[in-house]
Amino acid sequence: MNDNAAPPPPAASTPRTRQQRFALGVALAVALYGVAYLIWYLQTPLGRAPQLDGAENIALARQIATGTLPHEPFYRAMLYPAALAIPLKLCLPADDLPAFAAIFGLFCHFIITLGVARLAARVWVGPREKWAAVLAAALWGLNPVALFYAVDVLDTVPSLALAVWALVWWTRPGAQQHDAWVGGVLLGLAVAARPHFLPLVFVAPLARSWLAGRWRPQLSDALAWAGAAAILLGVGMVNGWYGGDYAVLPAQGPYNFYAANRPGANGKYYAQELFFSTLAPGENPARKEEEMMFAEAKKTFSGPADVYWNERAVRAIKQNPRAWLKLEIKKAYYLLNDFDQYNNKTYAWHKAESPLLQWNFLGWGILLVFSAGLLAVRGRGLGSVVADFNCPMVASMLLVFCVYAAGDLMYYASGRFRLPLITLLCVLASGWTTWPGWAAIKPRQIVLGVCALLMASFVTFSNFFNAHDESTFIQDDLLSANAAAQVGDDAQAYALAGQALARDPLRADARRIAVMSYFNLSVGNVEGYDTLAGWKQQLGRVNGLESQDAGLALAAGVASWKTGDQEQAEKIWENGAARFGPDSAPARALAAAHFLRGETVAPSSPSEPALVEYLKRNAS
Repeated sequence: MNDNAAPPPPAASTPRTRQQRFALGVALAVALYGVAYLIWYLQTPLGRAPQLDGAENIALARQIATGTLPHEPFYRAMLYPAALAIPLKLCLPADDLPAFAAIFGLFCHFIITLGVARLAARVWVGPREKWAAVLAAALWGLNPVALFYAVDVLDTVPSLALAVWALVWWTRPGAQQHDAWVGGVLLGLAVAARPHFLPLVFVAPLARSWLAGRWRPQLSDALAWAGAAAILLGVGMVNGWYGGDYAVLPAQGPYNFYAANRPGANGKYYAQELFFSTLAPGENPARKEEEMMFAEAKKTFSGPADVYWNERAVRAIKQNPRAWLKLEIKKAYYLLNDFDQYNNKTYAWHKAESPLLQWNFLGWGILLVFSAGLLAVRGRGLGSVVADFNCPMVASMLLVFCVYAAGDLMYYASGRFRLPLITLLCVLASGWTTWPGWAAIKPRQIVLGVCALLMASFVTFSNFFNAHDESTFIQDDLLSANAAAQVGDDAQAYALAGQALARDPLRADARRIAVMSYFNLSVGNVEGYDTLAGWKQQLGRVNGLESQDAGLALAAGVASWKTGDQEQAEKIWENGAARFGPDSAPARALAAAHFLRGETVAPSSPSEPALVEYLKRNAS
């Protein structure tokens, strides 16, 4: 044997090994990106103290776990809060539930990534179907919009995971009867978690047939209805047994239907007509508004609330159909526009705040443009797409897209509502991997593709009807400021409240957060937060707010005291003591002031010595 013989050349990399390496790289990138964002998010105030819908879900989960859920018809879908209650029953500390919910949401995000990849591989059949699967997984798994919603304490992503895997089950090869039933069960669970998937139930047999590669539905495809019906009937029975109302859908649906179509509705998101200065932890402001409005309506209406709101919605549409049609056109435009609408937790605001999201260009608009261009080039227009591909699965994707979008248009076009459509765009856009080459593309197809790209770009990136409205950013300032105050980060709460006041100096809730945060920082002797100029600023902000609660009455008096008006400070504390009781913070501050004037021998409360020392300290 010749020891000096040259080693054999390395084996050439096959397409399969290159594909596997690329798929592994995408999987690793999705995992690292998602985990990195989760870790960052859990360190933010909103990650530690969920607000509004997130806080309500946490409160409902705790009530379910402790058996204190009120015996009344379910106001919102209860499957997600019930799922969050399971770890609480298994001894998870209640304070750790927001972190658990974020981890669970990220897990569902990964499950959706696998489902989207599976759908793409089955829709774009051919020699490059695996590349389509990898691209679809990357488009969803690395999508910043999807990741933004995944870690929030919302039912959006968990319900979407159920819906995506319902479609995956319906695409299983072999067309087994139980495939339709299992997919229907998963879709029913998706509706139980988030009722916005209900329109898909009506076309379930047709969607199942097309996804299975058959144009004509078979009798077995109707089992998709049976699977969904079994779950929804079960939801109705639980609602009747526990809440006294055998309703399949939660009670908030009819009011949202009215709110989305009433005169003056903006078409983007739910907008309150009544505002509340204080809300209990986990209390839903929309529910409180609906209950107050229906209580007034009960003076002349004797039926149930769902009938009342449905009748009002239909009456509003009939009275001015032209205005309603204009509203629907605006909704359709907002739905296709790249800007993610919402009345709080606006994606654009949070993307700018996150170092892991702000650089990522993926989004609705990019996916819509490339999906439209592909369908136009390869299908010569939507009407003949199936003839060109000979694939009913592509038509099924479009059917599901249109049916779900139609359901959205009956309510709101906000970003959270349209998130399921992004999964379908990822599947459609991944078809670019099946590009046959320029030689196989006719000039007419190129013209159609360019026109589709330009039209889609114009619709999705334009700014008609004030689509890129940033007026909701103040709500994001306030939500984050309130969350920061709840977790004790008063410096960030003060800064965020200042951002809100820069947008609207008269916002009472922003003024309250600013004053209380400044007071807490001053008591903590944090440098730069006990100055005469600072207290003069707080004195201007507190005007008219001091009677809201005992804490604010204390801070309002301190603002007067620190700026030299001790007589006014004592008046504020005296009024606060009369309103909130002799053991309240204003009463203790008043006692401390009396001690400093020599009117009492010693503080009568253990907390007053600290107040005495604080009031003796002059603002710098």
